[in-house]
Amino acid sequence: MPPKPLPPLPEAPSIFGWQHLVYLAVYIVLTVGALVFIALKVKKEKTIEIIIKVTGGVLLASIIWNRITLIEFYNSVWGLIPNTVCGTTSLIFGISALFLKRDHIVFHFCVYTAFWGGIVATVYPTFIGQAHYFLYQPTISGMIHHGISVFLSVLMVMKGFVIPSLKKFYAFPLGYCFLLVYGIFLLDFSNGNITEAMYIFAPLIPGTFLTWYVVDPFLILGNLGLLALWQKVIKPRLDEKKSKKEQEITPTV
Repeated sequence: MPPKPLPPLPEAPSIFGWQHLVYLAVYIVLTVGALVFIALKVKKEKTIEIIIKVTGGVLLASIIWNRITLIEFYNSVWGLIPNTVCGTTSLIFGISALFLKRDHIVFHFCVYTAFWGGIVATVYPTFIGQAHYFLYQPTISGMIHHGISVFLSVLMVMKGFVIPSLKKFYAFPLGYCFLLVYGIFLLDFSNGNITEAMYIFAPLIPGTFLTWYVVDPFLILGNLGLLALWQKVIKPRLDEKKSKKEQEITPTV
């Protein structure tokens, strides 16, 4: 008898396919639920610091897991070295959350980069079709470290562990300059084993015009504009309204 034919391989996961949409739904529920719980229930500074350090440790573990799995995916030990904006930022962010103090200048690079990079990669993960199943380790570990980086950046700002400031905003463009120099170093030092780093020779989304010299200035100027709007217009008005309410509540003698 001829052998029984093997069943066909399942269709590979795709962006906005059912597996991706299920992941997004679970991620949004868990992330929003955790942030709301922390915002309402966690008030002690020491507890907040512990949560941030634990989250930083989980982020660090997830990016290390991701890079280890990429050794097999690329069939090269060079897969261990982060060569993307998000991967490098997750590594720096995780270590910084564990060891650096509140409002350290490094966070003023990591928070912006981790938030926007994590959002883009979670909503539009170009690496999602690496295998025929969503839980393929390079894929799911990549999704997880991007998702945790978004959570950690929001948590830090929400709880005042990082206070966005125009005076410290220089860390954001300076950090991007570091990433580009680091990427050029990897391309040169690896002797062709790493063919792409920091999107220097490839667009952020394949087949688009979103190259580093388009995306990076847009992100820097966009975040600078939003921060200036918050610090110079919105926050002073909110503080003024809060002050008026406190004056109305305070009884006159």
